[in-house]
Amino acid sequence: MIGIYLLEQLAAFQEYGTLSESAEHLHLSQPSLSRSMQKLEKQLGVKLFERHKNKLILNDTGILAASYASRILADEAEMETQIALHVRNKTALSIGSCAPGPLMNILPSLAGRCSEMTVSSDLTTEEELLKGLYANQYQMIILNHPVSSEEYTSTEYVTEHLYLSVNRMHPAASYHSITFKEMDGQNFIMYAKVGVWDALVQKKMPHAKFFRQENLEALSEITDNSDLPSFATDIALHYQSDRHSNRITIPFSDSDASITFYIICKVSADSRLKQIIRQIISAV
Repeated sequence: MIGIYLLEQLAAFQEYGTLSESAEHLHLSQPSLSRSMQKLEKQLGVKLFERHKNKLILNDTGILAASYASRILADEAEMETQIALHVRNKTALSIGSCAPGPLMNILPSLAGRCSEMTVSSDLTTEEELLKGLYANQYQMIILNHPVSSEEYTSTEYVTEHLYLSVNRMHPAASYHSITFKEMDGQNFIMYAKVGVWDALVQKKMPHAKFFRQENLEALSEITDNSDLPSFATDIALHYQSDRHSNRITIPFSDSDASITFYIICKVSADSRLKQIIRQIISAV
């Protein structure tokens, strides 16, 4: 059986073209690399090189052998990656989302159902989420729309509604509902990590100013001592009601103030993950 190290050295020679450069890349001496190539020729029973004075060149057979070597090495790397992912998927669950609200729902639900697994979550852009799902960085992702693809399956999960949060002296405190148009032009305090909600409020209130806070504790303290309005959602109010206990929350009545989120995974996902997703959906 041909040793993997011989294939690595042959592939390196094809890439770098000379013994000296290949040996340097492989951290070997030139004589050691030369002996390895002779050993490979002996194992294959063919000549792979044309030997000239102070020069070694792959012949046609050597070029063919090097292409196979590269392919085998790529397959070996893919095998290692897929085995590692297979093991990780049995012991870890990684979820990516385009908004924090759905994660507030999912993570407590998973705590009891997947106690033997390590659960992690990320909040990032749609582009990064789809890239991560494709590369198996995430087992499932949450987007504000289904994905039309034969490779992925999309399941409707939850609808989140946006609220205005104001102190009791604010002119809108007595309103039963509010519109984006009515609040456009005002200054808001808001959490910096709200995902797709950020782009939505900017689009719907182009004349407003948004003062973002990275830290939730700091945001809560500022809003408690500020006359400026802020935002909340029905999901956040359910799980973080204390952050708005001194404020009045008023629903935005615009249709765009509600976002329906979808759980997306690969069609090829294993049965265990699909069962977890069904349990998450049924718990809503």
